Amino acid sequence: MKMPRRFSAALLSLLVPASLLLGGCSKGQEPMPAPLYLLDQSWRLTELEGTPAPAPAGAAITSLTLSSVDNLSSGQAWCNQYGGRFTLVPGTSYLTFSDQASTRMTCPEQPQESRYLTLLPQVRRYTISHRQLQLFDSEHEQPLLVFEVK
Repeated sequence: MKMPRRFSAALLSLLVPASLLLGGCSKGQEPMPAPLYLLDQSWRLTELEGTPAPAPAGAAITSLTLSSVDNLSSGQAWCNQYGGRFTLVPGTSYLTFSDQASTRMTCPEQPQESRYLTLLPQVRRYTISHRQLQLFDSEHEQPLLVFEVK
C-alpha cells in the first residue's frame, strides 16, 4: 500500500526534528535533560558543606544512586549502606529525600557519615552542571552536598 505524499511529508517533518533531539541525548554527553541524567547514575560525594569529602584509606567511597523505577535512594556512606525514598518533580529542580535508613557498623568516619545522612533530608533542590550534582537546602546559596559521576 502506497502512502499519500502529503502524509509521508508530514510524518517526515515530525520525525526528523524528533530524531535530532533524541539522537543528541546520551548519558555520556552533555547537555542532557537533568532528570534523565540524574537518575540511575552512581554519584560519588566530593564535598560535604563546602569541604572536600574525606576518603581515608580503607573507607568506602560515599555514593548515591536514585532509582528511576521506584523512587528509592541508595548508596554507600563511609561505614554503612543506606537507603530511603526521594521525591523529584519533573521539569523543576525540586528534589527531597526521606530520612535514610542505614546499616549499623561503626568506623572512625562515623561523624562525617552521621552528618551526611542528616543533610540528605534537608535537600530541597538540585543542579547538574559539567557532570557534577549539587544538592541545596532552601536557605543557602552554597550546596550542602556535591557529587560527581562515579
